[in-house]
Amino acid sequence: MSRDASLQKNLSNSSPAQRFKQQVIDDFKTACLSREMSLAGRKEVLGGKGKFGIFGDGKEVTQVALARSFKPGDFRSGYYRDQTWMLALGVITPTQFFAQLYADSNPDHEPMSHGRQMNAHFATPLIDQEGNWLELKSRYNVAADVSSTASQMPRAVGLALASKFYRNNPELQTDNKFSTKGQEVCFVSIGDASTSEGHFWEAINAAGVLKIPMITVVYDDGYGISVPKKYQTTKESISEVLSGFQVDDHDEGVIIVKAKAWDYPGLVQTFEKISTLVREKHIPALIHVEEVTQPQGHSTSGSHERYKSEERLAWEQNADGIQRMGTWLIDKAILTEEEIDQIKKETKKTANSAKREAWKAYQQPILEKAKELERLIEQSNQATISHLKASVK
Repeated sequence: MSRDASLQKNLSNSSPAQRFKQQVIDDFKTACLSREMSLAGRKEVLGGKGKFGIFGDGKEVTQVALARSFKPGDFRSGYYRDQTWMLALGVITPTQFFAQLYADSNPDHEPMSHGRQMNAHFATPLIDQEGNWLELKSRYNVAADVSSTASQMPRAVGLALASKFYRNNPELQTDNKFSTKGQEVCFVSIGDASTSEGHFWEAINAAGVLKIPMITVVYDDGYGISVPKKYQTTKESISEVLSGFQVDDHDEGVIIVKAKAWDYPGLVQTFEKISTLVREKHIPALIHVEEVTQPQGHSTSGSHERYKSEERLAWEQNADGIQRMGTWLIDKAILTEEEIDQIKKETKKTANSAKREAWKAYQQPILEKAKELERLIEQSNQATISHLKASVK
């Protein structure tokens, strides 16, 4: 489902209009696939196959739009809601996503952390198996996620500052694998509740002082787990509170804009415009994405029906980004309702197939060890073991 692979395969000789249409359709397919992965993932955890699950449902449309502006050489410093973003870039596959949910320790199955971190934690390598640096300026780069929220902020400052060093030091610009004259941007994602943490404020202030290419994307779904934002964010709006940081006519400060999580064309335009400015001028930016929904609540440890009103739940269904994007695709005659239904059926099938493949791969070595143990037991004491074997079956 990688956008780059799709374009290279299908669009090399097509017209600009055809390329645009296919890109939009690919984005919708990726969003639908990610949603089905979230739905299936929650069921796997509640069914006992996974120990805990936290997913990116509700943020799919925002992230396919963001992925369009993420270029080779850029870095992501994010957290556990970014599965659609990673899926859109081809950093993960659906099967790898489920392998991590099952904590598969085989690096061929789960290359992010080899089963050592909780699900939806992403990373890309910086070195090869021999310890040599990879050519990071031609790759999509992901700093390894950390579970403690807001910890991604100071790391993003460092990554963006590195890009500035490459731009300002000509001696670093030749024969290196890390930067193309400091054109790289660090995108950092964070939930609205985590903007109340000190790491966030220190990082935003540092980014403005240092004038570094850092784009902070705030996902605002109105809650910090079960706590409404009126109890944790002044004025109930992080962008309003940060208004004093707003960039001035002398490019001092931070570019601050708002967008709606269900507005696909608006999001695409916003990310393209802001990322271009940040990339060219090295001015930090913050994109406050409002009206984000959480179709399944915060995580598998709870149910949002217990703390959200019926009115809020009904609003979330109506404001769902995938539903809104589907309506927009029909209105613009890009897809028909029947084609949208078919895409949803196909992506559900793909997600379930990936789930089964990952579980089978995870179980295979366990089952092989069980068979080996059974053979050893039978060889050592046939009579006693036969009795024990019968008793446990």
